[in-house]
Amino acid sequence: MTDTPFDPSTSPAPTAEAPTRILAATAENVALVAVSGRASFRLVPAFRQALQAARLSAPTVILVDMAATTAVDSSFMGAIASASQAAGKPEAVPLRFLNIPARILALLKGLGVDRLMRIVPASDEVDLSALVAALAPVEAGPVGDQAMAATLLDTHETLARLSPENLARFRSVVELLRQDFARTTSAP
Repeated sequence: MTDTPFDPSTSPAPTAEAPTRILAATAENVALVAVSGRASFRLVPAFRQALQAARLSAPTVILVDMAATTAVDSSFMGAIASASQAAGKPEAVPLRFLNIPARILALLKGLGVDRLMRIVPASDEVDLSALVAALAPVEAGPVGDQAMAATLLDTHETLARLSPENLARFRSVVELLRQDFARTTSAP
């Protein structure tokens, strides 16, 4: 890590027109995953794929930049919670979140996801200019109905386990997702 301060001009600025996508790059033992636009269930497979690819590059840290994130849904918050839990294991690559817009941070706090996350000011990490310049879109392969049903169930079960309030909040959603998953696994 370097003491070079973060230059906000190198990070994509949040706009209502930000393209919805996951971007990733690795340089000098640091991986950067950028979440752009509306972070919904549709982005969860690409987000997970980007994190897995980052882990395989053996970085010393994975940074998730949310500066260009305009919204998040519960599925994506569940994916953040799952990734944060996995990163909390002793053998895991550290995962740090940067530049979370206040309204999105409020949603994460409302569900208790922020308690799992390591949120740091960008200036405490590295000069991201080389990483930002190298960002490339992450395209997840086609996701079938069964895989998407499993993903949605997993992310919402993760959220439900975070607190008794979340369990009550997501009980009916989880039950519907379980039924949907069962339907997709029994379909011919």
